[in-house]
Amino acid sequence: MHEIESFAFANEVPWHGLGNQVSNEMSAQEMLEASGCDWEVQLTQNHYPPNHPKHPSEPVPKSYFIERMNDGSILGEHVVGTAYTPFQNIEMFNFFQEFLDKNQMYLHTAGSLYNGKKVFCMATTKEGFTLGKDDTVVNNLLFTINHTGTEANSALITPIRVVCANTMRLAMDKGKKDVVKHSHKVEFDAESMKTALGISSEQFGKFEEFAIAMAKRVLTGEEEVEFFRYVFGGKEREQDGKLIQPEGVRKALAYNRGQEFRALGDRSKKETKQSIIDRQGKENDHLKATLDDLIASLKSGKQVSEKDIEKLRASDEDVVTDTVPLSPTADDSVVVNPGWDNDSAKGTLWGAYQTVMFMSDHRPVRDYGDDIRLDRALYGSSTRAVDIKTKASNMALELVA
Repeated sequence: MHEIESFAFANEVPWHGLGNQVSNEMSAQEMLEASGCDWEVQLTQNHYPPNHPKHPSEPVPKSYFIERMNDGSILGEHVVGTAYTPFQNIEMFNFFQEFLDKNQMYLHTAGSLYNGKKVFCMATTKEGFTLGKDDTVVNNLLFTINHTGTEANSALITPIRVVCANTMRLAMDKGKKDVVKHSHKVEFDAESMKTALGISSEQFGKFEEFAIAMAKRVLTGEEEVEFFRYVFGGKEREQDGKLIQPEGVRKALAYNRGQEFRALGDRSKKETKQSIIDRQGKENDHLKATLDDLIASLKSGKQVSEKDIEKLRASDEDVVTDTVPLSPTADDSVVVNPGWDNDSAKGTLWGAYQTVMFMSDHRPVRDYGDDIRLDRALYGSSTRAVDIKTKASNMALELVA
């Protein structure tokens, strides 16, 4: 069962293929209805059961549950106190209307997750930047209501890489929050929220500087492997005198070259002696092309040295990447890791960083379904562990420092 209860989107069809496609000129009210979020919640008092020995069917003092009024379903916790104040979906959507009226943004995506427990609306702003010729990143404002009784509402600025719809977080300053919270225990203050989001928007300018630095930073083969190893973890092993990286690293290495991933077992079963010779020849050609690209980068001002090139050659000889070239398909729209070969991304830290974003949103090492991927794309990991996007940002900050 999908946890994406209802959904609406403007422009390109999302990867999960669900929801209603709408115009990017919709008002807040129109998007509310198109996304299936035009319902309200209320606090309903809990009651003792009819067979209770002392208070049969009597109301429980100061004890309520959050009820969705259109169908009577209970959202989140069965018990909340009198301090909890419901925040209606229409209030969140109307928050965007002022920006829409001023033509400062348009509503991009909205929907309901987990049977109404989480409702979100995301708008694309007029802010953005382009790396190289055509690698565009736009800024988005994501507002979420939690009808659970346990979490605050939240708003955050999230950049999205247009070519592949990768979502990113503004993790420029370690320890600095990039999420604006609104507790259900206090009255919603739209002006304070806008002020706080303005500060977050300043972070988008810093992110542009960060992205430019990543696009200039060419990675050696050794650095590429270390980057993905830091992000995905796992233990490497030795086989036939060659170093075998963990599955997550091998997948990342494949996707970072625009190639499909094939498990080692599949290769050993299906490859003939001639195909192995042919593949190795192609890998050698790929290595030569990569080296040529790095030398060309020297002339274009990217931060790379001859020593980096030597490291790349040495590491590519020692590491089994476990990749195969992308096979032609009848559907030309099927592309592995779109944008991997952009000038800004090919062989650079920006490309490796975006490969992590792509894997997190579209091709996770362990895929638990479209709904979970959407939730993680918008909000990050729900576990206490640091998610891979944050780890990628932290590592990238060190590499460009």
